[in-house]
Amino acid sequence: MHTESIVSTVIPHLVVKHAAPRPAVRPIKDIAETRAAELARLLIAPNLTDAFDLIDTSLARASSPLALFTGLFEPTARCLGNLWSEDICSEFEVTIGLCHLQTAMRRISFDMLSASLSRSQPRTVLLVSQPGEPHSFYPALHAELLRQAGWNTVSEFPETDQELAELIATDRFDAVNISLSPSLRREHWLPRMAETIRTLRQASRNPSLAVVASGRLFAERADACASVGADAATISAVQIERCLMRALLERTARPAANFAWI
Repeated sequence: MHTESIVSTVIPHLVVKHAAPRPAVRPIKDIAETRAAELARLLIAPNLTDAFDLIDTSLARASSPLALFTGLFEPTARCLGNLWSEDICSEFEVTIGLCHLQTAMRRISFDMLSASLSRSQPRTVLLVSQPGEPHSFYPALHAELLRQAGWNTVSEFPETDQELAELIATDRFDAVNISLSPSLRREHWLPRMAETIRTLRQASRNPSLAVVASGRLFAERADACASVGADAATISAVQIERCLMRALLERTARPAANFAWI
């Protein structure tokens, strides 16, 4: 065999045949989902040491505490709901797991977050769970994100629509962020939330009040926002400020609704 043929044909064939296969690179999204699922399982375990060790390890790798909250804590909340839907845990355990996430979030925020941005005319937003909703993860998470962005944030926990109406009638708010569970879908709560939003609009001192809804249901059902009468809904917590600003612009650009006929 000619030397030229060996170089051009045989050697490349041997290199391809004996080259070690390259390991498949897992997408970052898959890695994040795996870590969130692992953390969810650890949060419902009797011993929480491993859960908080995973949080500390993830915090050290995260670009910022806020990135940890939205990149790990929010999907972990959904994974807790998945465990419930698979009958692996109870709704009580989901609630406890969310409480542990909020505890970790407050600890990290207190220790690591810097002072919030300063704005000459900051907007004021009221952050609440739907009255009757025991899961307050989203109001806590959104309060941290918006406070860092320079908003005036007010977090309250009204147990009834009447208590919420009194809050909104007492002080003037630019917007309200009202949330359902980050873990469970709560489809049957949509009529209740629609009535709540109608009540708070009637009671508001601000006729151009913007209302943004949040919750797992709104991330998974595009029609849920319109069905409750909200101006916008978040798919992820990272959208909260953008959704609020868009809703504010749309509300101020059109005449205020007249509820006298209702």
